[in-house]
Amino acid sequence: MSRSNQPNIVVICSDQHHPLVSGYRGHPFIETPNLDALAADGTHFTRAYSNCPVCTPSRMSFITGKYPNQIDSWFLGCPLDREEMTWSRKLDEAGITSAMFGKMDFCGDYQDGGFSEYKIIKKRPAFKPYPRTTPLYSRLEGHVRVDKRQHILNAGVREEIVTDGDTGYNQDLGFYDHDRVVTDWAVDFLKRKGEGANNGKRKPWAMYVGLMFPHWPYKVPQRYYDLYYPDKVAMPHDALFPNDGLHPQVRNMQNALGLGHLTEPELRNVIAAYYGMITALDDNVGRIIAELKARNLYDDTYIVYMSDHGENLGEHGLFYKQCSYDGSVGVPLIVKGPDLPKGQRIDRPVTLVDLYPTILDIAGLETEPDRPGNSWLPLIQGGEQPDRPDYAFSEYHGNFFKQDWYMLVKDGFKYTYYVNDRPSLFNLEEDPKEMHDLAEYEQYRDLLETMESLLRTIVDPEAVSLRAKRDLGLIGPNGEDYTLTMTDPECKELIKQGVFEDEAEFPQWEGAPGIWVKEEQ
Repeated sequence: MSRSNQPNIVVICSDQHHPLVSGYRGHPFIETPNLDALAADGTHFTRAYSNCPVCTPSRMSFITGKYPNQIDSWFLGCPLDREEMTWSRKLDEAGITSAMFGKMDFCGDYQDGGFSEYKIIKKRPAFKPYPRTTPLYSRLEGHVRVDKRQHILNAGVREEIVTDGDTGYNQDLGFYDHDRVVTDWAVDFLKRKGEGANNGKRKPWAMYVGLMFPHWPYKVPQRYYDLYYPDKVAMPHDALFPNDGLHPQVRNMQNALGLGHLTEPELRNVIAAYYGMITALDDNVGRIIAELKARNLYDDTYIVYMSDHGENLGEHGLFYKQCSYDGSVGVPLIVKGPDLPKGQRIDRPVTLVDLYPTILDIAGLETEPDRPGNSWLPLIQGGEQPDRPDYAFSEYHGNFFKQDWYMLVKDGFKYTYYVNDRPSLFNLEEDPKEMHDLAEYEQYRDLLETMESLLRTIVDPEAVSLRAKRDLGLIGPNGEDYTLTMTDPECKELIKQGVFEDEAEFPQWEGAPGIWVKEEQ
């Protein structure tokens, strides 16, 4: 559909923002005045989900408008096929400038994605070789990541120094400088566009800003930490370390995180740091919005705020993401734009795969029929959208889970299908904290069968799992599934013996260091 007045598009994507830790969602302590104001000026979604709760597959999904299984984006290090169309390339080909600043997570030498221009600090390497020939041992029984506990224990105040953003990752300082630099770039872009509009050169454009807060390391400047520590912290529910009530596959994740026992003071410390990161993030969002207003661009600009996935934040005895609990797979989502309702809340389930058709809808361009998403605009405007599914779909094929999982949220229930294991089922209306798994109750058997039948119309879970495992080195030459037959220590021993190459769980960046820049032609 054609949009009047040549609107602009700003997409701000944070990293690892728990969907409920924002003021506009009613959090008791968090200070997010800029996100709150944006939500008041637009529509926010309470049931928005990532299509895969880990960085690269989520981002490759929302940039292409396809589910991860449609583009074989299984995990960090899995490169995107350069032939895949992205909304950024689609805009560029239509003569609409598309700019990318900050984190997008294309893997390897292909960092472009079809954007007209970009500046990137953090580059994601690709596995070499790929497909992997060594099993991705973080998916095997007995794997433990010792650094995960250390990130929790080391959380807190960063040193008060200024850097250029380093490589985008600093173990001791976190991502504060990365986001400050990226926000500077975004503001500079808006100044250019504002000056062009004032000189009679008004052309529509799109800007993507990839911020990294509140992704770990949980490090934040003192002034942000002091807003919350020690008392302005909401303690997580079901925060048991270890937690015997978890689904076996999720309990495997908890074991792999190696968190051990965490005390209440330790939890208060890391959560306070996380809250501080979100308020720092909110300040950067505020800088971008303030520049839009200063350049008289705000009223004609569609703004999307979202995150690539959530953060468990101690809930259920888990941190980080990866699982299908709402804290992990849920995301904040706000959409504001010209002629869109203000202060609206939508509870219908949606996923980030909808971003692609939404952006093309704003730009007056057609979406290809093989994209599973639907534009958010008709939903926001209260119109009929007969093709929109009444469910949200997500999937996961990466570390800490021996078996792939697939999630459906529909009619107030959340169903998760685990390959080679039993499913789980939660009533999100009556049990929003997901404390009571209903999958083993006889009265829910029909619902489980209905959900599985629906899932199989979307994806063949076993076939996709096999494809993912093959690419990640988890299927042997005789068809042996190492996730069922091999442990992490056994794999490490076979590496020592030379049976497998010593391929790391995460590849190393081998390209040019520093900031990568592509100027608009």
